[in-house]
Parts: sequence; C-alpha cells; structure tokens
Amino acid sequence: MFVARELLTICVLIDQTSNAPFAHGVVMNQRHTFGRSGLAVAIILLQVSSAWPQEPALKPAPLIVGTWKLNPEKSHLRLPPDHVEIRQYRLRADGFLVGLLITGSTEGYHYLQFVARSDGRDYPEYSDQIVGDMVAAGTPTRRTYAETVIDDYVTDWTDKVDGKVTAQGKKTVSMDGRTLTITVDGAPASQVRIYDRQ
Repeated sequence: MFVARELLTICVLIDQTSNAPFAHGVVMNQRHTFGRSGLAVAIILLQVSSAWPQEPALKPAPLIVGTWKLNPEKSHLRLPPDHVEIRQYRLRADGFLVGLLITGSTEGYHYLQFVARSDGRDYPEYSDQIVGDMVAAGTPTRRTYAETVIDDYVTDWTDKVDGKVTAQGKKTVSMDGRTLTITVDGAPASQVRIYDRQ
C-alpha cells in the first residue's frame, strides 16, 4: 500500500521490515506509509524521471557573428578615403542569421540585408532602394540570398536576381576569429575583401 498525505518534500524511504534507511533523496512528502509495492512504485518513478529528456545544450553562435569592418589595405582595394564598409551578423533565437552590409561615404550611405537560415535555400534580400520601391510602389524584391555552412570557418554564399545567379563565393573566418575574408568565384584576387573584427 502507498499513501501520500501531502505534497512533495525530500525524505528518506524506510524499509518497513527492518526500519532501516533503504534509499535516500527520493522526492516525497512528510508522511507516507510504504509497503513493498509502494517502494517499487518509488523506484519506478526514479527510473522514469531519469529518462525524461534533458534541455539540449546550447549550440555556440557561428564564428561569423559580430561586426566586421573592411580593411582596404589588406584587401588591396583602391577606394575613396572616406569609404566605409561594415558587415554585421547576428543570430536570432529562432536560428535565422541576420546579415547587414552598410556601405557609403560622405555622399551617402546604403544598406543590404538578409534574414536566412544556413540551409542553401533562397531568402529575400533587401536594400534601401528595394525597400523604398516596395513601400512607394508595392514592388517586391527581385534579389535573394542563400548560404550553406561548409564547416565552422567556411560558408558558401549565393546571390540571385530573378532566380538567376549573379554572384557566389565563400566567406571564411580565420582560425583566430579576427579576420573575415569574402571571395567571389571566378573573380580576380584583386576583388577579395578582407574585414577586421570590431
């Protein structure tokens, strides 16, 4: 027989035949009467509770997450002295990666943004011009972005307009996590862009 009088507190199960402690740390309440069947139920409860699923370990954020600033000298690019190019990546709680590219100079600034999973599928991409056209005239974006993670350091990316590939390449984070290199497949080395983590 198994009689529970109140709700849960920690107590010690007693084997009624010997009045000696039989098991410790079982979650029960203040007063219980245990027979052998009650003891069996308590042990089964312990086994079932240990089989309950545990919270999954949090997966670390991708190495690309953070803010990156273009280094024109390392990239061997000839740009106006007031040129600014910043990339920012952050991971949403739902697993979507938000990528933001800001470029510009004292003449004006522009942005390009995507929100995508790293699953190789196409996701809409927006710029300040596209959003302006969408709000003013209801024109949807023609651009998409897709990426596939190769390993912890390398990601394949693809840009499309109207479903046709306009550029593709790789984003590579250095082993020390301080440098991001973006290459375009088939482009000369002079078009490699190297960013420093901020």
